[in-house]
Amino acid sequence: MTDARNHDPTQGPPPDERLAAYVACLAATKDRRAVREVVEREVLLCLIRTNSERINEYPLLETQQRSIIEIVAARGAMDPLHEHIRKLVGEFVAQLGQYAKPGGADSSLLRTGLVNTETLLLKCVQGVVYTTALCTDNFIETLVRAYGEEALGPSDAITESTELDEQYWRKHFAHFVAGLVDEAYDAIMAQEAFTLAKERSLLVIRYPFDALLERLCRTPRPLDKTRVQNLFEYETRDFASRKARKLVHDILQGMAARPDYPFAAGDIDFISQIVCIDPAAREMEKLQTLLLSGGLSADLAGAEADAQGAPAPDVNPEQVQFLRDQVVGMACSVAITLNLLREDFLRALDGFSPKETAIVRRTLGDFSLPCLGKALQSLLEFQFVTLLRRRAGEDMGKIHIRTRKERRTSVAAVETLFDSGMTRIRRNKLWQQDPGRANMLLFRPQTATELESLLHLLQIEPQLAREIGSLWTDASFRVEFALYISLDLLSRSTTNLNQRLAELLARFGITRL
Repeated sequence: MTDARNHDPTQGPPPDERLAAYVACLAATKDRRAVREVVEREVLLCLIRTNSERINEYPLLETQQRSIIEIVAARGAMDPLHEHIRKLVGEFVAQLGQYAKPGGADSSLLRTGLVNTETLLLKCVQGVVYTTALCTDNFIETLVRAYGEEALGPSDAITESTELDEQYWRKHFAHFVAGLVDEAYDAIMAQEAFTLAKERSLLVIRYPFDALLERLCRTPRPLDKTRVQNLFEYETRDFASRKARKLVHDILQGMAARPDYPFAAGDIDFISQIVCIDPAAREMEKLQTLLLSGGLSADLAGAEADAQGAPAPDVNPEQVQFLRDQVVGMACSVAITLNLLREDFLRALDGFSPKETAIVRRTLGDFSLPCLGKALQSLLEFQFVTLLRRRAGEDMGKIHIRTRKERRTSVAAVETLFDSGMTRIRRNKLWQQDPGRANMLLFRPQTATELESLLHLLQIEPQLAREIGSLWTDASFRVEFALYISLDLLSRSTTNLNQRLAELLARFGITRL
């Protein structure tokens, strides 16, 4: 076992002071005859507050601190993975009880066990801190990319006043999604950017999504990355971190087969990368490699130690296991936090259909910047449809709403293909002008299968086909909302169709035909 007796004065109180604080907290709960769950929660809260300076990126805002505490101590309890943390807390309280007895503080073995369990619990808290920080930082960056720096003021106000739960997301959606869509709809109607047409027995209103997107900030100034974002991205570039991440990934994948560690397969990459922000993961990989290789030879170990002015490494299985326990504790807390953030995010959606909510769930993924960018796009689209449903009210049964999407790419990107064999005839077969944007072209094929067939028909060379395929994969979408009003169904509920239709259209802001 590892004993953390050597204390860095810049890293919070020394071990003896910390242990004394835990014992005092335990005694106070016993004086109140608190039940076991309350005792464990109070001791855990004491541990977090006592060690706040030892937790990297521990937030300064009280709302964020409460969010961390609630996830670790309460809200995460519904997740099966929280059992791992619960067992650690129970073990810590039991060790404290022994330590508080006469003579207990003199036991070196008991003291070492307490400090080690304290370390494991702090790693669990560290996992929550890193995950909440990274996910919210990515979310705020997504808002700034879409709305510009003016998004920071409203977002900061929400963060300062609201804990990181369902209300946090709900307030952000109300301001940045519902508010924007309401404003955009009013602008579309005021500028008459919609089209109204009769198709057989249907009256069709079409709204271009570009009219909404134009209200976003098109060329925002890049936002500086936060420390957590930089650390997370560093994991993909650093060789030692990549090795550690591969080991952590394999450990979690093996554990996921057990019912008591249900790590979601799609989250293991993200969890591994978050865990490897902490030095424990890299240290585990290094020591496990030494252990599995039989350690360094005595001569080599001595030579390396002499060169570094340090004693030769002495690796034992207990050291590796202790580091592995830290990694697993962090992984559990990261997974719990990610699950909670996703569920809070989805519960904050109002008026979305189950299908729309399922799409947002899939799009949201691990709160990465690409995922959040797509999720924001989906939120805006679905909120617009929700607005149309709300305005339709009791007549929704006589109305059908469709969303049409067409892939598009820039004229400039297509022009670069002429160096690879593109011709004007081929271009005109593959693309057509976007009527809403002069600098964009719409793909004529509607599906990947149609594109593949057309490439074959045009005898496109392999290299050019790959480049066109990349444009298809990376393409943005031209989105159009179409509202189909059934005149037949509407006529069945009135003796004056024109008046009834005028009343319905007025709800959508159309006062003249």
